[in-house]
Amino acid sequence: MEILLYAFTVMYTPGPVNLLGMNAGLRAPLARTWGFFAGVALAIFCWFVVVGFAGQLFVVERLIPYIALAGSLYILYLAFKVYRATPEIDAADAANDDGAARALGFRDGFLMQLLNPKNSLLVVPITTVMFPGRGYTGLAIVAVSALIAVGGGGAPATYFLAGKALGKRITQPRYLRNANRSMALLLVVVAGLLLYDYGLPLLQAR
Repeated sequence: MEILLYAFTVMYTPGPVNLLGMNAGLRAPLARTWGFFAGVALAIFCWFVVVGFAGQLFVVERLIPYIALAGSLYILYLAFKVYRATPEIDAADAANDDGAARALGFRDGFLMQLLNPKNSLLVVPITTVMFPGRGYTGLAIVAVSALIAVGGGGAPATYFLAGKALGKRITQPRYLRNANRSMALLLVVVAGLLLYDYGLPLLQAR
């Protein structure tokens, strides 16, 4: 139970993936966004299975600065995409709008979560302390990892629903445009903080 509670607490706090989920709820229908949630879930599953079976904390720590650099660059790319996104009032309008921005998809969710250095806060304590403490090995690691991954994909989906509920109260495209730009600026700040917190050791080492 403590594994699920810890995972829930870490995954459902605001972060770049969850913020993008909320932004998607403001401007895109679920049919064009569910792949993003699936990508997030698969990336979490991959992290848990690889680190869970490897069980080598020092390997993860060595890779974190490089993951932070790649993840921050990808977040900046998504921030640019969100900033330029075309606001959509509803799904019917989106279907008739040839200039509508492509919704976040499976690749976006998978790469962003895979390259998110904050995964270490979720994965390392569970795989190196909680898994051994519970005696999880082999297929048990795969099963628990899959369960946590489903919950991880549900985090941005929950934020998506919150954004969808908020979006129904917005009728002017300019408000959605301002929301996109505010979200993009937040993502830029997140990328900067990730570089400072996780990538700085790589620069200092040089």
